[in-house]
Amino acid sequence: MARRPTDAAPPGDSGDSAQASQPAQSSQSGQLPGELDALRRALAKEAARVARAPEGTDSGTERRDLTDDGPLLAVARLFPGMTRHRWLALAEEHGLREWFAIELDKSSNFNLRELQKAVEELAHQRDHDPLTGLMNRRAFLRQVELELQRVHRGGAELSLAMVDLDDFKRINDTWGHACGDLVLRRMADVLRDATRAYDVAGRIGGEEFVLLLPGASPMRAQALLERLLQQMREEAFECRGETFRVTFSAGIAGCKGATVCRAEELLDRADKALYEAKNSGKARVRVHRLPGVPDYDRSTMVQSDEKQFLFSGNDD
Repeated sequence: MARRPTDAAPPGDSGDSAQASQPAQSSQSGQLPGELDALRRALAKEAARVARAPEGTDSGTERRDLTDDGPLLAVARLFPGMTRHRWLALAEEHGLREWFAIELDKSSNFNLRELQKAVEELAHQRDHDPLTGLMNRRAFLRQVELELQRVHRGGAELSLAMVDLDDFKRINDTWGHACGDLVLRRMADVLRDATRAYDVAGRIGGEEFVLLLPGASPMRAQALLERLLQQMREEAFECRGETFRVTFSAGIAGCKGATVCRAEELLDRADKALYEAKNSGKARVRVHRLPGVPDYDRSTMVQSDEKQFLFSGNDD
């Protein structure tokens, strides 16, 4: 069935913006451990910075102020559904005994809960694209940096894909921006539906999207993007009584274990692969190879049906 602009609310409609900007309640519990991990690293980095500062500098003054008479800051974060008993168990398990918890009664601390909700909504709006609900460039790159730290610590790998809709300007010029917005939202849905819980999709430009795939090799990422490309190619859009189809081009870059990567550098490599895909005729997926790293020869790969035959001995 062809998709029409009326299939989704226009970007200015309150229903669309509410759906895109409201943070999901179910994701809060999974977000908190990551926040604590990031806070620990930030505090450790700050403590090391102050400790290295020579006397007479601002940081040296900060070091002298780390006494009972110095400045004091309390950092608060509400944990919906958390009990004091459960917190004490978590604090013991994860070395958080120096953190103190205060039980809050819902009826008597309504303002605090509303404040926390407002902070979360503002943070979500700051980090997400209002049209598609995907992460924006700043939030996406921040997530890439966090994943790269895990790669370097654990010797794992990840892939980053940059996706650009082909001839998108023609869609806006021919069928209007409402139709273009429909295509953008659909592209976002395709990326979102294809990802695992720990994958991250973002929109970083007009028709440019990005996809972060922790634990995935460039070859696996290429297979995924080629499948999504075929899915988009087969889908029909209808605007102003006309039906048309959309494709995209994609570039992929990977990082593995001992290789030191930075988020912007990884994005730049994926962009170069995307440029190659565009110059090769569009509607293609290309992988950026580091110097000295050979390309994969797909002709020598054992396909899934061949594996079944090899391991089962049954060619039925």
